[in-house]
Amino acid sequence: MVDRRLLELKEEMETEAQNLLGFWEKYAFSDDDNIVFHGAVDANLTPDLQANKHIVLTARLVWTFSYAYRLFGEMRYKEIAQRMYEYLVSHFIDREYGGVFWEVKADGTPHDTNKRTYGESFAIYALSEYYRTFGEQKALDEAIAIYECLEAHAYDKEHKGYYEALTRDWKYEQKEQVSNVNPYSSACKTMNTHLHLLEAYTSLYRVWKDPGLKDSLVEQIEVMIEKIVNQNNWHYMLYFDRAWNSITPDISYGHDIEGSWLLWEAAECVGDEKLKEYVKPVSMKMAEAIYEEGWHDDGGIIYEYNPLNGKVLDFRSWWVQAEAVVGFFNAWQLTGDSKYLDAAERVWEFTKKEVIDHENGGWFSFAVSDGRPTKRIDGWTCPYHNARMCYEIMERIQHQI
Repeated sequence: MVDRRLLELKEEMETEAQNLLGFWEKYAFSDDDNIVFHGAVDANLTPDLQANKHIVLTARLVWTFSYAYRLFGEMRYKEIAQRMYEYLVSHFIDREYGGVFWEVKADGTPHDTNKRTYGESFAIYALSEYYRTFGEQKALDEAIAIYECLEAHAYDKEHKGYYEALTRDWKYEQKEQVSNVNPYSSACKTMNTHLHLLEAYTSLYRVWKDPGLKDSLVEQIEVMIEKIVNQNNWHYMLYFDRAWNSITPDISYGHDIEGSWLLWEAAECVGDEKLKEYVKPVSMKMAEAIYEEGWHDDGGIIYEYNPLNGKVLDFRSWWVQAEAVVGFFNAWQLTGDSKYLDAAERVWEFTKKEVIDHENGGWFSFAVSDGRPTKRIDGWTCPYHNARMCYEIMERIQHQI
């Protein structure tokens, strides 16, 4: 009975992955070699030809289509991955100071040249996956070079962890810490950046078994658990000063459930049994906290909650639903408790009903009933959380049956 459920879910994920990739093929890319891809597409699916292009969108496109080619073997996915890789290497990598720019203009010239650790992380993530798929040594070399820049300049040797941002030439300035990843001028470290640095280092270590990188990855796991997880409620804290003092009480349900499985993935990649024993109960307690607290009355997982003032952001963001499917599925695999598999399927059913655009393809940014129309493509709305959901569930079920 369970095998049949899994096979049906795997088939649905394969179909949805192809649909997502088709949406991005149709609306994100241009035949004009001077454009290559659009930095933004509005709610009416009209591209903004003057929109800047973000390293996050660029890197996630490289990652998504590289992985797609490895899974499906379709030549068009390979061509898109290669084209996006070439764009990233040509326009985002800073040949003078190292690392990648945060944002370029529509014509590909630099716009925001600061080195934001979040963006550096996604460059590593994309380049590692590109190397994993295509064996392109230059891609691995570029990823390693960015990793070495972060270790040399962004790493806090006294308190551990990594600063949010540095100038183009890797100098620390407090005023530069603020961005759309970090709204607080007093914060210089964030959960979000460390979460994605964790997945980037995991991705790099998967293809480059460097002892120094292994040490950095293990320390990153420990920092996530000891500094960022609130072990009183098993949610992540979000914003910190240099010494890891938390600045806000807010809870981000999507990051919690995403982090629950990314922590486990990192521990598995390292391969140390004691490390896995250390991580597993934390992953499970985080998943259980979302299972108990994160549901909207009408279905899906809500966005944020402030336990001090009781304010709830109860809209259902697209990426939160995607991560909940994987996170609950991972919890089921770790425990065998069917309630987590049921929860993964429950979120998926909600997503099919409320988030997937069955007319044009792709996903809306929010559940239809939330009534929050927004751009379909921009620096943060990318085929990564949802495509990765499909890839993860497909491969996990393939290994399960």
